[in-house]
Amino acid sequence: MNPDGNERLTAAVGLVLIVLTVIELATLLLGLHQFLSLHVFVGLVLIPPVVLKLVTTGWRFARYYGRTAAYRSKGAPQLAMRLMAPLLVAATVFLFGSGVAMGFLHGSSLQFARNVHGPASVIWMILVGVHVLVYLQRALVYAKEDVEPASRRAVRGARARSLVLGAAIGLGLLAGVGTLSLQHRWLHLPPKHHDHRSGLGRRARDR
Repeated sequence: MNPDGNERLTAAVGLVLIVLTVIELATLLLGLHQFLSLHVFVGLVLIPPVVLKLVTTGWRFARYYGRTAAYRSKGAPQLAMRLMAPLLVAATVFLFGSGVAMGFLHGSSLQFARNVHGPASVIWMILVGVHVLVYLQRALVYAKEDVEPASRRAVRGARARSLVLGAAIGLGLLAGVGTLSLQHRWLHLPPKHHDHRSGLGRRARDR
């Protein structure tokens, strides 16, 4: 992928993630218990676009440090953002990994996933907030350029970018809708104290 196309795709998927993240944040601020089903649904929808964002930024990282001339000529990201990137990637993995895992784990494993998910969500929101403040204006410019016919044609791969972005959104919606019958696992998790006791009870019976 050429660097200009990479920037435009990264910008477009970034804007999609901002919209979905705002919805997810709203479910927390308005009351998670009331909006838990929406929280779970949007969380699942987020996964493919998040993966795409990691792929596009990872591609730029690899090409830049692999000394590809076209990417080197674009210059390096800001030092602070380069230092923050590993933390953001780690928080993303822990947040979404623990969130998905809570639908399938039990006992002490479920408790561990819960203990990870809460702090990971706070750290992720803070890091994403900083990321948005730094890159939002640039993302809006690149996304606008990629929908203007003349500018869009000037950077090759426009159709491929649209297809990849559409596929990520479509897969996210498919993940959300396709798992509706399984989402009761997340919506009816046992209380934390109950989960802790059940884990102890299982370990006692296994002895």
